[in-house]
Amino acid sequence: MTKQFFSMASALMLGLFTSSLAAHSGHEHGSDVAVLEVTNAQVREFLPANTATVGYLTLINHSGTNATLTKATIDGLGRVEIHEHSHVDGMMKMQQVESVVIKAHESVSFQPGGYHLMAFEPLEPLKVGQERKLTLYFSDGNRLFTNAQVVSLETQAKQSKPSTQHAHH
Repeated sequence: MTKQFFSMASALMLGLFTSSLAAHSGHEHGSDVAVLEVTNAQVREFLPANTATVGYLTLINHSGTNATLTKATIDGLGRVEIHEHSHVDGMMKMQQVESVVIKAHESVSFQPGGYHLMAFEPLEPLKVGQERKLTLYFSDGNRLFTNAQVVSLETQAKQSKPSTQHAHH
């Protein structure tokens, strides 16, 4: 039931996003507008004594145009950064990135060991079961709005079981 709700909410948000693009006056966008969908958006509650938490989601680009994510915000959190894990000299390293390209007709998963959102400075406590507004900002000036489910570490760990498959980009 919850998955259906999120799917319907995502579809509604996608509809609102594309409707707002169509209503943009002054010029025609034609086929140069990326049509994006967000699924499985979640942010983990802050653990005791931690000053940062993590968020995951999947961005799907249904169009023939690349989209570039440049920023994210989550209501109730002072700062959100886009990070990635990478292997450098045989070691896993986490670093902030300025942008993430979602190629045409592809998707990018923000997940453990890859891209993820790092969230800091809670203005109010995150409580498991809450939903927080997540806003994604793109290089073309467009924004995509959705809700991120607040989850526990236990829930997040169960959902992100390591994959035995390896993908290269």
